[in-house]
Amino acid sequence: MRTSLVAGLIFANARDSMLKKLTLNRSMASVPFGARYRVIDFALSNLVNAGVTSVGIITKENYRSLMDHVGNGIAWDLDRKNGGLYLLPPYITRNIKKYTDTVDALYGAMDYLNRCSSEYIALCDSYTLANIDISAAVKSHIEKQADITVLYSKAMLPEASAKKLVLTMDEDARIKKTTQTDAFDGAAYSIGVSIIGRELLIRIIKDAYDAEVKNFEKDVIPKSLSSLKVYGFEHKGYVAILDNTHTYYQASMALLNREVRQDLFNKERPILTKTRDDMPTKYGINSEVKNSLIADGCIIEGVVKNSIISRGVKVQKGAVVENCILMQDTVVSNGAVLNNVVADKEAVISEDVVLKGTPEHHCFVTKSQVV
Repeated sequence: MRTSLVAGLIFANARDSMLKKLTLNRSMASVPFGARYRVIDFALSNLVNAGVTSVGIITKENYRSLMDHVGNGIAWDLDRKNGGLYLLPPYITRNIKKYTDTVDALYGAMDYLNRCSSEYIALCDSYTLANIDISAAVKSHIEKQADITVLYSKAMLPEASAKKLVLTMDEDARIKKTTQTDAFDGAAYSIGVSIIGRELLIRIIKDAYDAEVKNFEKDVIPKSLSSLKVYGFEHKGYVAILDNTHTYYQASMALLNREVRQDLFNKERPILTKTRDDMPTKYGINSEVKNSLIADGCIIEGVVKNSIISRGVKVQKGAVVENCILMQDTVVSNGAVLNNVVADKEAVISEDVVLKGTPEHHCFVTKSQVV
C-alpha cells in the first residue's frame, strides 16, 4: 500500500472507565499486556505493518506513561522527517474543551487532519487486541467505493463483555442496520477500527460537533447509513476487546494457548514494542515453572504455573504463583501464595501472605501497593 495513502488516528483514552483499576494513573493505551507489551502496541503495529507512516495518538489525560512508552516512535519506525508519530493532547481554547467522547476528540485533532495529506484515515480504538490486516481493509474500502468501512468480527467473546455495535449487512456486506447489544454470539460486531476518507471525516465531524453528537461509532455511523455507503470488512483472526477487568484477565490468560499466540503475534505482521535491555531471567535450583509466559529480567525461585510474568518480577523461595498476572517489578516474597491475582507494577506481596480469587472474581493489587 502506498505509504501516503492512509494515516492513522488512535484513541488513547477510549473506555478508560471500563478498566478503572488499571487506568487510575495511566491511559487505556498504556495498560501493560502479555508480559512485555502495552495495549497501544497492537494498534500502532497494525498501522505500521500496513505501510502507514503518519500516526496521531489522541490523548485526554494520564498520558505521561504513554509518552514514556511511545517516545518518538522509533520502535515502530515512526521517527521520520515526513509524517511520523504525533501525540495529540487536548488543545483547550474558548471553542474546544476537554473532550468527553470520540467526536470531541476528533474535533480537537482537526489541525492534524487539516495538515495531513493522506487520502484516507484509519480510526483505531486502543482497547482492541488483534493482529489486523489494515491493507486488506483499505483495499476493500477502495474497491467498493465505500464512504466508511467498519471492521468487524464474529469471534466468540467472554460472557462478561460489555455491549457492542452489532452490524446487520446485506450479501455485499453493506451495513443496513446497527444495534447496541451484548447478545452478539455469532453476530457481526464492530472491533473499533474504521476506514474513512479524510475530507469526508472532516466534514462529518464538524457537523456532528455542531449538533452535539457524542460518539463516532455509536451515533455518527448509524445516522449515516441512509446517506452514505457504509460497508463491513471481516477480521477473521483472534480478537479481544478490553471493556472490563474480567475481559482483560481472560485475554491475558488466552495467551497461554499456542494457537492464540500464533495468531496474535503473526510473524508476517509483527507486534512491535519499546525494547528494554535486561538480563535473562534467572531460575533457582528448586524453582518450578509450567505453562507460563515469563519476560526477561525476572528471578524465579518459587513455583509459577499458568501465569503471565512481566519484566523484573521476583518470585522468592517457597512462593507459589498460579493463574496470575504479575506486572513489571512485582515482588512475591518467601512463602506467599497467589491464585487468580492481578498485581500492577511494583507491587509487593509480603512473606506468607495468601491471596486467592477466582477466574470470575480475581484479586487485584494496585501499583506499588504492599500487601
